[in-house]
Amino acid sequence: MVTSNVTSISSKLSQPQSITLDDVILALQSWRKNKTNASERIPTKIWDKIFILLNTISASKLCKEAGISSAQLLKAKEDYNSRTKSIDNQSSPTNIQEPIDFCEVTPPKLPLDYKPAEAFTTTTSVVELYRPDGMMMKIHFTTDRFPELLRAFFYE
Repeated sequence: MVTSNVTSISSKLSQPQSITLDDVILALQSWRKNKTNASERIPTKIWDKIFILLNTISASKLCKEAGISSAQLLKAKEDYNSRTKSIDNQSSPTNIQEPIDFCEVTPPKLPLDYKPAEAFTTTTSVVELYRPDGMMMKIHFTTDRFPELLRAFFYE
């Protein structure tokens, strides 16, 4: 027999739970007391409790007691429905027998191409030439180009 280790969130939400109006009101009061800014939205955990509670009491009573507007409730209900539909539409694996705790990745068989970074050489030379009238010319070049400079000067 194949068992799945995946439980759909929507099935958890649709399971009957013993949530009371007082539980929801206390959760809302705690959230309102501790929220960090005035425009912060009611958390989805509290909305989930509210929608479970709506199976046992009327929406008007819940809104009045919890201090929630009917517009807030309608908007949250749309979000809740779209969230539970998207969760239900996700395919759950059917042939997983146990959770995967470790996954080994083997390195590629061939070595990756190695190309050293090209950088300017840090060994430089400075040639200073002085004329009798006091003029000076400085040439800065890398030492690995020195033979090229000499060939250009003497042989061309």
